[in-house]
Amino acid sequence: MLLACFALPAAGAEQLVIDYVVSNTPQRTAWLRTINQFAAANPDIQITHNGYPQEQYKRDFTAGLRTGRADLAFWYAGERLRDAADNKLLTPLDADTVALLKRKKFHPATIEGTRIDGEVYGFPLYYYVWGLVYRKSLFERLQLQPPATWSEFLQVCARLKAAGVAPLAVGAKSGWPAAGWFDYLNLRINGIDFHRKLLRGDARFTDARVRQVFDVWGGLLRKGYFLEATMDQEMDRVLPYLYRNHVGMMLMGSFIAARFPEAIAADMGFFAFPNYSPAMPPYEEAPLDVLIQPAGGINHAARKRFLTFLAESGSLRHIAEADQTLAAQADRPPSSVRLGEASSSILGSAAGLTYFFDRDAKAELVGPLFDGLRQFLKAPHDTDQVVHHIERARLGAKASESQH
Repeated sequence: MLLACFALPAAGAEQLVIDYVVSNTPQRTAWLRTINQFAAANPDIQITHNGYPQEQYKRDFTAGLRTGRADLAFWYAGERLRDAADNKLLTPLDADTVALLKRKKFHPATIEGTRIDGEVYGFPLYYYVWGLVYRKSLFERLQLQPPATWSEFLQVCARLKAAGVAPLAVGAKSGWPAAGWFDYLNLRINGIDFHRKLLRGDARFTDARVRQVFDVWGGLLRKGYFLEATMDQEMDRVLPYLYRNHVGMMLMGSFIAARFPEAIAADMGFFAFPNYSPAMPPYEEAPLDVLIQPAGGINHAARKRFLTFLAESGSLRHIAEADQTLAAQADRPPSSVRLGEASSSILGSAAGLTYFFDRDAKAELVGPLFDGLRQFLKAPHDTDQVVHHIERARLGAKASESQH
């Protein structure tokens, strides 16, 4: 954990405690810059801020809401935000703050994205979209174009493999990179309504539609299109394979641009997950990151001043640019975001948006799905095994709900 305190205020000064995630050095620097600027403008407030590694933070989030003392905390829009709100662990934004967001031109979708039972529970920070990352020079050398349809995608995979390049890689050690594949195949094959129903636990994972998702994915795996050496690695360890043209494409959020080496950053391209069926509209994964107000926070005036500062100072732009994401405020184009233009194009064509499996799904399904996917990525890529593994968790969660 990273911990820093700005002290030496006048006796009896108000406190402010902020918890946030640190995924990379530029992100940490941007948060520190923002907090320093606020501290300089508000010397009567004593600020304590805590930066945590992402996986630890996600694991401990609910316990932190119950026992911690943060006034503001980083989190993600989606079902787990709803769970926290339903369990009275959060305080919604007041009407003044919601009006401020609208006045300061926050994208309406980022405001509505955390509205639960009429109340807005998240202060939008930034968002991004998922797609396939590749090296433009490799595609040019092999005379390839970013594929838009599934048949084109299979042709690109075949051409890459024939050239001695593994078409795809996924670092599934933490589970979530593989979940992106499940989400996109389910959205492209079965659509957003069934996807949401499934993630809520209201549809069976043994459904024929889910089996089709794994059968299609298994076809790619059995053709040897995924670099096996990357399967059980963390996402960061997989990137060098992409940089060195050992891998042709990698499904990832556009935030990955923050990790591109400067020497090749301009050579990195990004395109939408290809359409499986022309009849299915293009639904996209566009996670939204927010600040929430823990119900246990006691420094209400100070946290409102900090949120107002974020909305009025332009700080969100710096935080988003450090993360190579899109700021929730629509005041300026994302000129310094490496994949910003491609991301905006993908989002502009989207028929609907989801937030990602571990944000949208019932919490009880996340671990079993991640475990099931890691097993599925190993030969013989058994559809029956993975769907029954996740279905058992869904039925267990349903039984637990019925007892309460």
